[in-house]
Amino acid sequence: MALLPCDSRGARRVLAEAAALAGLTLAETALAVTAVLRDDAPRPPAVVESAVRTAIDRALTAARAPSAVLLPNPYVLHRHLARFRDLRRRTFANADDPGLRARYDDAAYTLCVLLGHRSVHHALTAAEHLIAAHRLTGPAPAARPDS
Repeated sequence: MALLPCDSRGARRVLAEAAALAGLTLAETALAVTAVLRDDAPRPPAVVESAVRTAIDRALTAARAPSAVLLPNPYVLHRHLARFRDLRRRTFANADDPGLRARYDDAAYTLCVLLGHRSVHHALTAAEHLIAAHRLTGPAPAARPDS
């Protein structure tokens, strides 16, 4: 979804929650949301728009119990974040390519796993903070062979 950085499963979950809040079927809600993308279509009913906004807000602020996670190497994280951004940009430019969409979903999932988050939005935020904290300005250090 363009308003929420998430994979296709996350978008479906948000649409399903919005449909339940609006009292509509998933298909009706999806049609109303995609109508916004077409210039000639009327705006969706206010109840649908409100339900979608509420579902997106809930997805972005999902409560999660704190857990102990090992933080990834900042250079590895930087590489995965750059890959995710590249795939996101290419997917938005070429939305009809299922192979590209699958790689984008995979990159989103990888970021979530690396950072121990269930939400792509939270994983991206955490990645940005970690990279900023480590001030990754130079090249990655040379890998040492295992002894």
